[in-house]
Amino acid sequence: MTNKHTHEERERQEVEATQAVAQNTAEGESLLPENENQPEVTQREKMSNSMEKQSEVGANGSTADQEQVPGGETVLTAEDYEKQIAALKQEVEDFRNRAMRWQAELENYQKRIARQLAEERKYAAIELIRDLLPVYDNLQRAAQSAEQNHDIGQLLQGIRMILKQWEDVLAKHECRKIEALHQPFDPNLHHAISRQATGDVPPNTVLYVAQEGFVLHDRVVRPSQVVVSMALPGPGGEGASEPVEPGTTEGPSNNHPPA
Repeated sequence: MTNKHTHEERERQEVEATQAVAQNTAEGESLLPENENQPEVTQREKMSNSMEKQSEVGANGSTADQEQVPGGETVLTAEDYEKQIAALKQEVEDFRNRAMRWQAELENYQKRIARQLAEERKYAAIELIRDLLPVYDNLQRAAQSAEQNHDIGQLLQGIRMILKQWEDVLAKHECRKIEALHQPFDPNLHHAISRQATGDVPPNTVLYVAQEGFVLHDRVVRPSQVVVSMALPGPGGEGASEPVEPGTTEGPSNNHPPA
């Protein structure tokens, strides 16, 4: 009985072992396709990563031109520096050409302005001359009339008309006569040629105008030559005169009338 029981127990263990081996074999076969496909998946991922890197290189430049440091900053290579230097040289050349062009334009402008100023100075008196020519024509007519007609009164009237025409021409060009008669002596406008004692007017007053003076705008063209009054001599010779300011007998102190 015991032997029979032992034999059955052994057979049962052998069956269980056989079943276990068969189960392990089936499980191994079911896992085999996954293990075989794993290298293929890994290979595809590597190819995909390589293609992405190539795309990045094409967009940002060769990886050999720039290097990445651990901190994430881009380190420029010698080729990058050469490109930057070439760009800066080109920019400097452009600025140089532009500066030379501007300098040439400025020189041409200065020459043109200098030429225009020279022409204006050369022909500045043309308008005045045109206005004076009619006066010259009238003087010629007056001279011819005096030769043919000995009427002194008519000749004098013609000369006064010509003189008035002359003064109008000067006034048109802002050149006016200095009003000096019976005015206080002004060394800026008058040139004293002599002094005369009188009690009719205050001392240093213009008694007589020997030659008319003129101003152009606010500048004296020619001072008036005048005779200036002085006080009558007093008893004993005291207070015989009040002389004109020193230096005024030689002309005005400057060419500008007082403001």
